[in-house]
Amino acid sequence: MIMPHAILMFFTPPFPLFYTRLPETGSSSFQPGFHTLKLISTQMINATSGVQYVHQTTMWILEQLKNYSWDAKALLTLAAFAFEIHRIESLESPWTNEVQSRWKVPPIATNLVAWVMEALEHIWEWLKLSSIGYNTEDVPSLSDAFNEIPLLVYWILASLVASVANIIASSDYQLSDFIDRLSSIDNNLKEHLSLIKQEIDGFEDYLRRKEMFSQTKDGVSMLRNLCEPTPEFPRVQVYDGNTKTKKQGFEVFKQKHVLLYFSEFNSIDSEILFLNYIHVRLEENPKEVIKGFKKEDFKILWIPIVDNMDDSAKIKLRFETLKSYIRCYAVEHFSKLPGIRLIREKLNYTGKPIMPVLTPKGDIINEDAKDLIFQWGIEAFPFRKFDGEDLSLKWKWFWDVLKKLSLGIQLEGGKYIFIYQGKNREWNQKLAFELDKIKAHETIKRADCVIEHYQLGKNDHGAISSFWKEIEIKKETKKASKLHEVLDYKIQDKMESLLRLKNDPQGWVILSKGSNVKVLGGMKPMFETMMNFETWKDKVLQIEGFDIALKEYYDAQAEDDAAEEVKPTPPNGKMPIIREPPNGEKPQHTIFIKPPKGDKSICDRICSGIKDFFHHCCACATD
Repeated sequence: MIMPHAILMFFTPPFPLFYTRLPETGSSSFQPGFHTLKLISTQMINATSGVQYVHQTTMWILEQLKNYSWDAKALLTLAAFAFEIHRIESLESPWTNEVQSRWKVPPIATNLVAWVMEALEHIWEWLKLSSIGYNTEDVPSLSDAFNEIPLLVYWILASLVASVANIIASSDYQLSDFIDRLSSIDNNLKEHLSLIKQEIDGFEDYLRRKEMFSQTKDGVSMLRNLCEPTPEFPRVQVYDGNTKTKKQGFEVFKQKHVLLYFSEFNSIDSEILFLNYIHVRLEENPKEVIKGFKKEDFKILWIPIVDNMDDSAKIKLRFETLKSYIRCYAVEHFSKLPGIRLIREKLNYTGKPIMPVLTPKGDIINEDAKDLIFQWGIEAFPFRKFDGEDLSLKWKWFWDVLKKLSLGIQLEGGKYIFIYQGKNREWNQKLAFELDKIKAHETIKRADCVIEHYQLGKNDHGAISSFWKEIEIKKETKKASKLHEVLDYKIQDKMESLLRLKNDPQGWVILSKGSNVKVLGGMKPMFETMMNFETWKDKVLQIEGFDIALKEYYDAQAEDDAAEEVKPTPPNGKMPIIREPPNGEKPQHTIFIKPPKGDKSICDRICSGIKDFFHHCCACATD
C-alpha cells in the first residue's frame, strides 16, 4: 500500500479540490520520484485528439507503473495531473493572465476529478477490508470487488489523460462520457463493498453460532441457534399441525426428543405423508415405553430450507396450502436460515432431506434417521443408529445370499426393490413390463418413490438353484445353532416362509423396502396387483406409502385367488350340503376337497392337520 499524503506537496491553492486530505493506507515504501511524475505529465500533455490516443497513453502509463500496486498507479497519475495543473497556473510572466485564461480548468474537469477521488476512496476501503485477513471462501465478495479495480484504475487514468488533453492541448474529448464509464464501474465496486460488509457480518455471526453449537447443553438452545436471527430476540414461529395453531419460539420442545426434518419444497407432498406416518405411530399408545423411552416424548419438527430468496413469497403461499394436512410441527420461516452454514457443516445437509435426532440435552444421537424410519417404521423407535443395525439382522441372511449371486442390488437410498422368478419366461416378461409401467407412472413420481426390479437367474440360470441351496443351508445352520434367542426363532420362521415360495406354480415375488422385506408373494397375485395399479394408485398418496397400498391390494388379491383355487365342483351336479359349525361358530375359511373315488377317509386325513378350516367332502356331500 502507499501513503497518498506523500503527494500533497504538489497540491496547492490554485487547485483547491486537492486540499482534501487523503486517507492513510499504511506503507512507507511509496517514494515517487519527480522524474516519474514529470514523465507521466509530459506524456499526458502530448495526447492528441482521438479516443485511440487516450487509450495508447493510458496503456503507456500503466506499463511505466507496472511495478506499482493498482492504487499506486491511480494515485501517481493523479499526482502527475495535479503537478501539471499546478505548473500551468503558477506561471509568472507579463502574459500570465492570457495563459491562465487560455488554460482555465473547466467545471466538468473539476467534476471528473471529484469522481476520481471518490473512486480512490473506494479502492482504499477495499484495501482496508482485505487487510483484516478474511478468507475469500468466507467473504467471496472480496475477490469480486478486486476484479473491478484494474478496470476502474484504467478509467481513472484515461479520464485524467483526457482532462489534461482538453485543458492544455485544446482537445475536444467528451469528459461526460468518461465520467459515465468511471461512475458505472465505481458503482459496481461500491455494491461489492456493501456485500463485503454483509458477508463479514454473516461470517462473524457464523463464528458465534459455531461456538454456541459446541457449547449448547439443551435441545431448545440448539434449535434457537440454528433458526433464530439472534438469541436475544426470537422471532421464529412454529406451526403445530396437530392443533392447527402457531407457537412463538421453541419452548414446546423442552425436555423432548426432536426428529428434525430438513428439506426443500421440491417434493414436500410425499415427504409430509412420511412425516404424518411417523406422527400417527408416535401418537398410538403414547405412554408406551420402548427400550426405556416414551413415545410421547418424541416430536417431529419440519424445518424448510430456502436458498433462493426470490421464491420467498411463493414458498409462503405454498406453506399455507400445506397446513391443512400437515400433522407435525413446522418452522414458519421462508428465507435463508441464520444457521444454514452450520446445518450444512455440522449436520451434513447437502440438499437432500435429512432427519437428525436431537435429544433434550442438545446431543445428536442419529445424524440421519430418514432411511431407518423409511425401512422399518415405528419398529426403529427410538431411532438411534444401532436400533437400525439390530433390525437389519432379521434379513441379513437373505441379503448375504443375494450378495453372493452378484445381482448388483444397492439397498441404500430408500428404494423399493422387487426380486422375482417366474416359472417361465412369459411370467417374467409380463411382470417386468408392468413394473416398468408403474415406475414411470405420474403417481409414483409424485410420491417420490424409487422402484427397482431384478429377475433372479435372468443372466445365469444356475443362480436359481444356488439361491435355494444357500437358503436351505442357512436354515439348517440356524436350526443347529445353540443360540435359541427370540430373534433366531423369528429368522427361522422367515426362512420357512421364503422356502414355501419355491413351489408356487407360477413363480414368486419378493418386495423389500430398503433391507426390510415387506412381501413374500406368489407371481400370479402380484402380477394382477401390478396390472391393476390404476385401481389402487390413489392410496399411494393417501396412506403411509407405496408398500402399504400394494400389500393391502395384494393380500385381497391373493385371498381371492386362493378361494378360486378351492372352489367346489359338485359331482353329477349334486351340490354339497353345508352345515353350520358347532355352537354357531363361523369358520374362518371353508375348503372343499374332492377325494378320489369318493373315499372320505382320504378327505379326513388331508384336513386333519388344518386348523380354522371347516371342510366339506364333495364325494358324499357331507361334512
